[in-house]
Amino acid sequence: METTLTVRLGERESAALKKLSKATGKSRSEIVREAIRNETFRARLTALRAKLVPRARAAGWLTEDDIFREVS
Repeated sequence: METTLTVRLGERESAALKKLSKATGKSRSEIVREAIRNETFRARLTALRAKLVPRARAAGWLTEDDIFREVS
């Protein structure tokens, strides 16, 4: 199911989106969809990191080297 979303942009944002669309050959809608996907991904990573970092620290993993030593 597709949904239509109306977004109000200021002149600056509108001009930037138009310029990016022209430079990339992507439609404005495609750029906005991609931005939403990217932001959703970042938010999920941030939530996952907030959950896992305390567990990693409790296990004594403070750096990537700590993890590498443990799994090697």
